[in-house]
This record gives sequence, structure tokens and C-alpha cells, in this order.
Amino acid sequence: MKRKIAVFGNGWSNEYLKIVIKGIRKCAEENNADVFLFVDYSSSDDAESTLKTGETSIFNLPRLEEFDGAVLLANTLHYKSVIDFLSRNIIEKHVPAVSLEYEIDGIDYIGTDNYSGMYEMTAHLIEEHNVRNVLFMSGPDDNQESNTRRQAVEDALEKSGLKLLPENVVCGNFSYDPAKEALQKWLDLHTDLPDAIMCANDVMAMAVCAVLEQKGINVPHEILVTGFDRLNSGITFSPMLASVSRSWDDIGYRGMQHLLDKLDGKEVDAWQQIPSKAVPAESCGCQPNKESIEVLRESNKMGYNRLVDNVFLGGRMCSMAEYMAGVRTENELYYTLGNFWKRQKDYGVEEIYLCLHSSFFSSLKNNEVLPQRSYSRCSDLICGLRDGQLMERQLFETASLVPGYDGSSTSHRFYILLSVHWKSENYGYVVFGDEIPMLYDYTLSTWMTNMGQNLERVRQNLKMEDMYSELARMSVTDSLTSLYNRTACEKMAYPLLERCHNEEKNCALLFADINKMKVINDKFGHYHGDLAICTVAGVLKEVLPLEWIVLRYGGDEFMAAGECTDEQQVTSYVEQIMKRLEMKTNELELPYKLKASAGFIVIRPQEELDPHDCLKKADEAMYSMKEIQHRENFN
Repeated sequence: MKRKIAVFGNGWSNEYLKIVIKGIRKCAEENNADVFLFVDYSSSDDAESTLKTGETSIFNLPRLEEFDGAVLLANTLHYKSVIDFLSRNIIEKHVPAVSLEYEIDGIDYIGTDNYSGMYEMTAHLIEEHNVRNVLFMSGPDDNQESNTRRQAVEDALEKSGLKLLPENVVCGNFSYDPAKEALQKWLDLHTDLPDAIMCANDVMAMAVCAVLEQKGINVPHEILVTGFDRLNSGITFSPMLASVSRSWDDIGYRGMQHLLDKLDGKEVDAWQQIPSKAVPAESCGCQPNKESIEVLRESNKMGYNRLVDNVFLGGRMCSMAEYMAGVRTENELYYTLGNFWKRQKDYGVEEIYLCLHSSFFSSLKNNEVLPQRSYSRCSDLICGLRDGQLMERQLFETASLVPGYDGSSTSHRFYILLSVHWKSENYGYVVFGDEIPMLYDYTLSTWMTNMGQNLERVRQNLKMEDMYSELARMSVTDSLTSLYNRTACEKMAYPLLERCHNEEKNCALLFADINKMKVINDKFGHYHGDLAICTVAGVLKEVLPLEWIVLRYGGDEFMAAGECTDEQQVTSYVEQIMKRLEMKTNELELPYKLKASAGFIVIRPQEELDPHDCLKKADEAMYSMKEIQHRENFN
């Protein structure tokens, strides 16, 4: 039976993802398992911001009980709260799982021995470079990997009779900018440089080198710098970073195989560790090894291509923003985005789905706020591309994650799923139907941010369209009766008459007003005056065809226009109006007889149409009827 595996990770660790996913996919392909990679782009820099909520909401999307197993790339996740949420969910749902590079109670573990390689690197600095005073830059205080690496540094120093001073430990949060800021603060407080700055990862080591260079401090001649992870970006950095290597592709493969073996009922070790290895290089004063030189050479070959790709990506995102800026309706979004996406085939995107919250559009009309973390039971596939072809818009069960997903296919499938949001408001999610280059060079984060901003712009456009429509409606609507007002006479009634005339159809213009309206107001008050007006308006709407334009012309006067067969039909309407008014007088127990006078004119195709002249004739006919009715006694 085909297996369905969920993988959870953070996209900022792009080099790690690229290598570990390679191992995971290799094993999944060999065993015909489908992989769903859930990725967020939150970082420690936005711990309290709405961005964190929007990004991490992707981990609320999958129903884990529908997966056969899960792989946690927990060392990439920036928040312990996210790790706790995922691990708790996995354990409660009894989902077989393995955590790579990060130990979690109750979940199997496969990872690097963070201690051995860091100890080896520290011993190398002491023995080969006579290092005595070390500054250690750590990751987050509660991060296991960082703390283990720090312990290795302390133990290696202690073995040589040295010590890592508490004031020589600074937190760089595993991130570039925080690392630069942390080092700058330390340098502001200290006049003497340490012999070496040992960082808990390569990203912070590169940030350290950048700060030292700005201050004119040469690495490695004046100070040594080392990292951990042996990223390609560290190998291609100048100076080439001394670092600690760990076999991520092997860990990824082993992690997936471990999970599949466990699902097959095979006996597996719940805790496995792979040794790490120190790799000296230029930043510690050593010459790089042959493997590093080869990586550098290949990277230089690819450098220009990456530059060109990023330039084109920037252009495509600007084009997408320009396209979507003009979207004013749901259908426009479907066609505009779909036609744009169809041209992205050349850039490695042949299968992509934009799945919006089912209330994405309706919430605008109801002034509802979309949820921050949850997803709707059904999602709206507003735009989908499969095999380079635009799919029909459809509603589908969100639990299936991918529209039309076929779990019985004989080929391995790989999906990337990310939250699309504006700040903390969750709009839905995007699915890519395979690995894409953007996942591995940070540009996917920019692409997703751009998509969220574009969707927010679309929402603002739709809101404005609704406001314009409402203002337009209000401009032709009578506030008392909700009929059209006099403005609609020129905008709607007359054009309707002209359309009927052009189509060679008979049409009628009817004019009416309430009898003895002044008496009603003076004797019974304006409440009854308003009631009389609203009652007549209601009767006109009840009797006249829906296609007719009925409006309050002003005061107690009403006008209606529409298609008819002949005078007899319109006369029938007038008679029904009078009967309904008599009935309303009794139903409402009015202290007066509510009556109205009405006159009309029928315009035939062969006759000349002059709307203003027709209105005058209908008015004259109405007054003729009024004279007759005024002879009756007012009751």
C-alpha cells in the first residue's frame, strides 16, 4: 500500500532542506511513498509579530491521522511552541514519527552528534593555532543543538586547562542580523579581541566575519572564526569558513527508511546518532580540502545563472503584482492569475494550486475577519495549474490538501505546502506539485510574501468595488421606501423605455400619486403620512412586474416604466393597485381610506418616443383620474 508521509520544516534553513530532502526523496521514491512538505518562513526576529502567526498557521493545515507517518525537521523550526504543538499532535494521534537533528520526548530520533565535531574543531584551534581565549556565539538559549555544541567547546577548553568565560557567550539566535548585533554589542564592551569566535552555525559565522571586516579586523590573521553545518554558502564565503560537517543527505535517507521500516513492523532503534567532523578552512588559518575547492568551483559556475534567475524572478513578481492590481472580481482573479501562471512553465513551475479559505470573498461582504490559524472545511481552488494547463475553479475538501490528489497512483509524488496570509490573517495555502528552485535560494519566501500582498490588494479592490456599488445603489434609492428615486428616472426608467422601443416592443409609463396626502399629514400626523407613502410603494412593487422600474418621483408621487402588451394590460395593473390599497386600508386598520390616482401612456414601436413628453401625458392622465376621485367624500 502506498504510504503518505508529512514532513515539517522551516524554509530559512534552505541548504539543509535541499540536502536532507534529497535523502528523504531518494528513499521515498525507492519505496513509492508520497511526501508532503509543510514549510513556514517565520524567524526568531519576528517572535511577537503577526508574521509568526501567519507563517506557522501552515502546521495547523494537515490532519495528521490521515498520514501514515511524519518527519520532523525540528532543528529548523524557530519556536519551541511550534515544536511542542507538532510533537503533541503527533503523539496524541498515535502517528509514527521520527525527529531529525532534534530530540523530542516520545518521538524517535536520528541526528548528528553535535558534540564530537565541535570538540574536534575546538581541539584543532587549541593545538594547531594556539587559541586560548574563545568567544562562543550560541543559538536560542533553549536550543538543544546549540547547547550541546557549547558544552563541547567548554569540555575541550577545560581539557587544556582553559575556560569559556560566561561573558564570552553571546546569543545570535542562529540568524544573520541578530548575530551581527550581538557581536557589535560585545565589541562595544570589550577592548581586547578573543583569539577565536566559535559560532553554533555557519550563518552566524558569516555575520561575524562581516562585522569584523567592517571594523578592519582581518580574519584569520587577527582573529579566527569557525561555524557549524558546513553550508555551501560558507564554503563559497570569503574567507572560506572552517566548519563542522554533518551528513544531512544520509540523515534524511535514514530518517525516511527508519519510518518506513517502523510502519512495516520491523524492529528499529528509537535513538540513532551520526558522528560529525571538523573541516578546517581559511577562516581558521588553514588551507581548504579538495572537496571544498570542488564545491567552490561548481558554485562559481552557477553564480551567474542564479543572478539571472533572481533578476527574472523579480521581474515576474512585479508583473504578477501589476496583473493582480487590476483585479475587481472573483472571475478576474481566476483568469488573470491563471493566464499569468501558465507562462511560468519555463521557470520550473508546472503544477501549482492557490487554495483560498472558503470565506475569502464572502467575508468581505459580511465584514468578517478571517481566522488566524484554522482552515475552512472546504477550500476554494481559485486558480490551479496541472501539467501546465489551467484547471477549473472548484471547491474541494481541505483535508485532501491537494485538489484531485490520487493516493493510489504508482508514481512517487512530492508536494510543498505553504500558508498564504496577510500579517496574521490566514487566506489559505499554496501547493507546489514538485521541488522548485525557489525553495532552495530564499526566493520562495519573497514569492509567498508577494502573493499575500497581492491577495490583500485584491481584497481591497473588491471592498472598493462593493463600496462603489453601494454608493451607486444609494444614489438611485429612496431612503424611505427603498424604491428607486428620481435620479433613477434618467438613469434607468428612460433607458428601459428606449430599449423596449428599439426592440420594437410596446412599453408603458405610469404616473401615480396619493389622494389627499396633505389631509393625512395634517389630521393624522407625519407618521401616517410616511406609512401611506410606504404602503403605496409596497403595493406598486407587489402588482407591477419585476422587470418594471418603479420609483418614488418625489413627495407622494410615483412613476413606473416597463414593457407591456397593450392598454388593457396596464389598466388591469391600475385596477389591481386600487384593490390592493383598499385591502391594505382594512389590514392596517387605517383611520382613513388610502387611495391613489394613476394615469399612464402606452408607447408603440411606430410612435416617436420622447420620454419627457410621455411623462407629461401620463401626469395629465393621472390628474384626470384624481379629479374624478376627489369628488368622492374623504372618509
